[in-house]
Amino acid sequence: MTSDLEQEIKDTREHLGETVDALAAKLDVKARAQEKVAATDKRPLLAVVVLAAGAAAAALVWPRGR
Repeated sequence: MTSDLEQEIKDTREHLGETVDALAAKLDVKARAQEKVAATDKRPLLAVVVLAAGAAAAALVWPRGR
């Protein structure tokens, strides 16, 4: 009986620890910002291509004043 209770306490502590870790990760604004910057740094060429395509499309659609 006591070993069942001890196992339940152990499981509860592990679950609580995981929950606290998850909350701490969400509250770590600096780390989340660094992750976002790292993910963005991997796509600069794509951003330039999309920007250039948008500028080209705008130039074709923009009414020309004559």
